[in-house]
Amino acid sequence: MNLSQLRFVMAVASTDSFTSAASECCVTQPTLSSGIAQLEDELGARLFARTTRKVTLTPFGEHLLPYMSEVVKAHTLLASQANAYLRPAQGLIRIGMSPLLDASLLGLMIEPFRRAHPTVDIVLRELNMTDLYQMLDRGLLDYVFGVAEARKKRWQTTVLYEEPLLFIPSGTGSRMASRHESVTLKAISNETYLMVPDTCGLSRVTRALFRRHKGAPKEYSGKAMSYHVLEDWAALDMGAAILPKSKVSENRLGVCRIEDRAGKEARITFEAMWYKDKACVPHLQAFERHLRTVVPHIVQGAMEQPRKAKYRVPSRSRTGSSTPRA
Repeated sequence: MNLSQLRFVMAVASTDSFTSAASECCVTQPTLSSGIAQLEDELGARLFARTTRKVTLTPFGEHLLPYMSEVVKAHTLLASQANAYLRPAQGLIRIGMSPLLDASLLGLMIEPFRRAHPTVDIVLRELNMTDLYQMLDRGLLDYVFGVAEARKKRWQTTVLYEEPLLFIPSGTGSRMASRHESVTLKAISNETYLMVPDTCGLSRVTRALFRRHKGAPKEYSGKAMSYHVLEDWAALDMGAAILPKSKVSENRLGVCRIEDRAGKEARITFEAMWYKDKACVPHLQAFERHLRTVVPHIVQGAMEQPRKAKYRVPSRSRTGSSTPRA
């Protein structure tokens, strides 16, 4: 028996779907199904009744689910209390961030809190979203900053900021696009799109954008490993790309905003995620208030400035290991 198996059961119970639960837990469906089956063998009875149409808890599963929830909560509390004992004079906030996040804006959001709480140490880690979610589940991170996902019941969330999604035409399409400030999804639906691996959330956002308009992007067979490579490949006429405004080079020509059929601008939303149980720690309570009340005003002011005014990332924040930007 392990914590991952307990979280798998809780996810299936909340979503009524092995597929949705696997996505929420950032694992493959076979991994989730195998983990639950192993737990059922160990406990001695089935936890779920499975049919072709639905998944429901058995009476045995309903009886044990509250106890599983208590075990997971106890693990989170144990980790936080161990840290509080070992570092009583100094708070620690561990933030995992997606490579897609605007790092300059991140620094602007964090710095006022650091000035107001000089004894709190903030550690940043940049990893792909799958690893960040797993570290949050295991109590190795206090917050994850990344692309907004479908709401996960066990997490608290608050929006950090939004920014426009921009269309980068392929080499042959640049002349057409450069004559317009915006394009419709319908007008660019036949393009072949360059993608990065689905680790930072960008590919998922791009597919969802087209799916909301009953379509799907035609994807280039290769994968770029950075946002700048997407732009380079587009310039080589290998395909078009979609990027958040902050990830597009300043001198890139032919870039357009994207509008849906109603003329609404396509945007990407970033949010902070954390476990509800973290609210009992004073310095994390203060940081949560900062995220909900102070950050919106900071972001609004930053977005109103000209884009050429770059924001500095405070040098005092310590950054942990990171994966290549993708």
